[in-house]
Amino acid sequence: MLNESNIKSLPVYHDTIIYVPCPAAHATGGTEILHQFVHQLRKRNIDARLFYYRSKKGTNPVHPRFAVYEPVYATEIENNAKHILVVPETRTEYLYRYPAIRKVIWWLSVDFFYDTADVDRWSTLLKMTGITKRFNLQKPEKLPINLHLVQSRYAALHLERHGIHNYTRLSDYLNASFFANRLADKPRENRILYNPLKGWEFTKQLIEHAPELNWAPLINLTPQEVAALCQTSKVYIDFGQHPGKDRFPREAAISRCCIITGKRGAAANDQDIPIPASYKFNDVKEDIPAILEQIRYCFNNYDSATRDFDHYRDSIRRQEAEFNNDLEQIFVPASVPAI
Repeated sequence: MLNESNIKSLPVYHDTIIYVPCPAAHATGGTEILHQFVHQLRKRNIDARLFYYRSKKGTNPVHPRFAVYEPVYATEIENNAKHILVVPETRTEYLYRYPAIRKVIWWLSVDFFYDTADVDRWSTLLKMTGITKRFNLQKPEKLPINLHLVQSRYAALHLERHGIHNYTRLSDYLNASFFANRLADKPRENRILYNPLKGWEFTKQLIEHAPELNWAPLINLTPQEVAALCQTSKVYIDFGQHPGKDRFPREAAISRCCIITGKRGAAANDQDIPIPASYKFNDVKEDIPAILEQIRYCFNNYDSATRDFDHYRDSIRRQEAEFNNDLEQIFVPASVPAI
């Protein structure tokens, strides 16, 4: 049975520092999550600090987009058991460098674990998790991980399949500014939004079968431009891998787009992307007519179709409160002396 709802905790002492490696001056959904994490911990009087890597001398490592989080960062990590090092699954090499520190892996995605080409990172992650079955590798001796955090049910299922049960839920949330100006609906165009970096081969087939439809790629746009398109379009499609609870589907949904997805990764379950089954399709040629029919249904019946996603929108609105509640239960101030 999955146990992501059974919160596990780590003691935080009066002089504990929680370090979080993050690429310098780099703005993505993933790096924003790390900034939100540190920001929310510091609001709770916990000494959390980003540890920027790939920082260029003489330049500000904080991306302007994240100044709102007032990030505090460290220039070195103290290897001491009183501290905690929290890394996304793509940066586990840092855990191997600090043997004494308490270690946490935050599974913000699953597929990126397998996609990395960094041999050192692979070696470290295999040692940390013992996940080797997919490649028939000899299982190395595990290094101790104090806790795994899962951003999605998909990640929890993945860990369970590999015999890892020491995990707890810590998802993420859209920042508050994204909800601004969403109350007054705007005129909608019969336009389909898609991310050409996700599931492009199948999306290209859809476009080829219906070139008369208005297809708009979400690429090389500012967050404001993405928001403007979401607020004036009727449909967002995503036939990518869904390595976790991706942000684009949530941003499109909260902007009242109808959402159509594949069934890969996190989209395969009804917790990570809780939309009606009639809006999820296999990314196979045989399903193309049904997908296009559903798109046209959303165009022609937008006012009723968009209400099919009210449950999804409600879950998105609750995510910040759920994140903060989980955070308080995971990182618990300790009443005993520091280690």
